[in-house]
Amino acid sequence: MSRKRDEKYDCCPEMYDDGLSIQDIASYFGISRQSMHKILSRRGVSFRNNKQYGKENHFYRGGYAQDEVAQNLIKVAIAKGTLIPEPCGMCGDYGKMRDGRNKVHGHHDDYNKPLTVRWLCQKCHHEWHKQNTPIRINDEC
Repeated sequence: MSRKRDEKYDCCPEMYDDGLSIQDIASYFGISRQSMHKILSRRGVSFRNNKQYGKENHFYRGGYAQDEVAQNLIKVAIAKGTLIPEPCGMCGDYGKMRDGRNKVHGHHDDYNKPLTVRWLCQKCHHEWHKQNTPIRINDEC
């Protein structure tokens, strides 16, 4: 016997169609993103294409070559022990994610100083980029 459909989620397809993300809706209802995806699927929602490029993608770094060079320098410096990751400078989080990656990222306020980083967890890092833009090489000239 299947469970009775919870009517409190009947407004979710409309919320999704109005442009909210699955995560936004899930957060509103206090459930996981995966649970909300299942709820929307059962209600026949046609999902948006999630392959976004450039500024449409919230992980987009701006397409600047020095961003990738700076990120690679951080990886090398960590591997050599020159840089040692610290807890997040905003919330204090640290450690590893379930997949083994570090929770804390080396963040550049200024790409002209590639080994000068602030340590931010993924959540705080994304929040910083929503509000700020880093200094690019030769931006200050």
